Amino acid sequence: MSHQIRRSVPSLTALVAFEAAGRHENFTRAAAELGVSQAAVSRQIAALEADLGVALFIRANRRAQLTVGGKSLYDAVKDGFDAIADAVTRLRTAHVDLTVSVSIAFAHFCLLPILSSFRATAPQIGVRVISEDDWRAPHDRTIDLAIRYGRPPFDGMSIVGSLAETVVPVCAPDIASRLAGIVIEDLIRQTDVALIACDAPEPSWLDWSQWLSQIGLTRTAVRAGLNFTSYSDAAYAAMAGQGVLLGWTGLLDRPLADGRLIELDLPRLCPEERHYVLVPENRQPSGAVKAFARWFQEGTFQQA
Repeated sequence: MSHQIRRSVPSLTALVAFEAAGRHENFTRAAAELGVSQAAVSRQIAALEADLGVALFIRANRRAQLTVGGKSLYDAVKDGFDAIADAVTRLRTAHVDLTVSVSIAFAHFCLLPILSSFRATAPQIGVRVISEDDWRAPHDRTIDLAIRYGRPPFDGMSIVGSLAETVVPVCAPDIASRLAGIVIEDLIRQTDVALIACDAPEPSWLDWSQWLSQIGLTRTAVRAGLNFTSYSDAAYAAMAGQGVLLGWTGLLDRPLADGRLIELDLPRLCPEERHYVLVPENRQPSGAVKAFARWFQEGTFQQA
């Protein structure tokens, strides 16, 4: 059987290039992902097509669209690679009972400061934390529980708990003293203290212009003096006295409680979005998942 497989299955290198090209529908982006030249990807695809005797892509206008035969092979290759990845992950995490996916900011400010208390409550449960801003939990079969900001429904996930949020400008204590009594129009116009912004870690995350619009002060654009790709970095910059940040008070509860950040006396917005505790809806929650969800709801979250 292994001899027959070696004779019938094409080169693994060619299949890897094919899967990336099929997923991106673009040879150049596939090459960038794989760290090779576009010409190398083209050669691998051409060799695979010659081996199989069929065209796998329709090449037009810089796009590589899968043919019917190409789509059939792509689905099989993708399923095979996904199964291999799942098996490898299970082997690497055989000692893990619970895999939790959270945003990077939630990991920094909410989960990690209190995770030791869960370990003290349930030391027999091995925990793996995935900190990522990409929302892949519904498609990752290794994730048992996720915590995400947004608005229901969440595709493929059921809600077991939630944390309400309030959005208000926050800053370090010395900046708060300098800005005491300031009105929102002056905060936006002034140049002495930078407004801090970041790339949205979640699709429904508010920027300064959206926040102003929702509190009733419409502006076409707000120029931030400091911009970050990570909300965690933006929050640490605010704690360091580098400017004013839009603060999600549930997320930043600890730095607000210990005085590293201060709420400015400005309008508070209560968005419809919340942080939600989610579990896969097509999977029976394990004892470890139930224990973690119960611990989190009792210590941090409101019951859904």
